[in-house]
Amino acid sequence: MSDYLQQFTGALREVVREIGFEDTSISVEDIDPSSVELVASVGITGDLHGFMMLRADMQSAHNFVSKMLINMGIEPEEEEGFGQFHKEAIGEIVNQVSGRSTMMLADQNIDCNITPPTIISGQSIYSDIASCESSISHILTGNFGKIGLFVGIKNSSL
Repeated sequence: MSDYLQQFTGALREVVREIGFEDTSISVEDIDPSSVELVASVGITGDLHGFMMLRADMQSAHNFVSKMLINMGIEPEEEEGFGQFHKEAIGEIVNQVSGRSTMMLADQNIDCNITPPTIISGQSIYSDIASCESSISHILTGNFGKIGLFVGIKNSSL
């Protein structure tokens, strides 16, 4: 199962590099749950069942979206707080990472699909992962702050 989970880490690495985040690192650890104020999540269906989440504090998520826009040559608008545009941008990132992951899994003959992204914001968001057979937690660190990657899956047909 860990080979399958590593596809998500590889996809995260590829996507952030493609959108101009060259100076980042990924460490094998979990983000401090008390700092989580934003969760962008997709469901995973097919040969594997589970979910993938990007988790961050609001400042790191805001900085990430602003830096992403600058990398794309777009001047970020100074929107009050973490607005709808920011949420949609984070939703698109989780969509790209999970979509890339399913393509990488398909190369290993694992057939999976993803659900549309869901964005949740609030203070100290907690996720129950009891139904997962296997999981990974990583932290993407850069000059924007920290974003946690969590993937939890269970084998449905392998």
